[in-house]
Amino acid sequence: METKKIEATTNSTATKPIYRSPIGMIFNKFAKQKDVSLVYGEPIELENKKVLPVAKVDYYVGGGGGYSGGSENSPVAQGEGGGGFISVKPLGVYEISSDKVKFKPAIDLKFILMIITVCTFGFAILMMKPFNNR
Repeated sequence: METKKIEATTNSTATKPIYRSPIGMIFNKFAKQKDVSLVYGEPIELENKKVLPVAKVDYYVGGGGGYSGGSENSPVAQGEGGGGFISVKPLGVYEISSDKVKFKPAIDLKFILMIITVCTFGFAILMMKPFNNR
């Protein structure tokens, strides 16, 4: 732990540790890298096209700590804690060719809507059978 000299009120010198949380290092990494490399991946060459992956990145970090100087009756005490959450969700890819750029989502919404529609109609048909047997 680093120490820094501070002037005491009685004109004597004392040392006080400088607090550095490990969570701060993680947060600084994400804070310094504010470019698109967190969201867009490296382009991949495929046949005569380039494919550029796209993701959504969420991160939350927090931490805290404390330091109490010692006295005659109590020793020096220090404590720290922290936590965080990092989430990376693939959104899709950009397909780049010589004549156009097309976005292809990772989850095909048309397919999901078709599945929901088929399930709804299937459920409706199953529910109507008991009424037809009366």
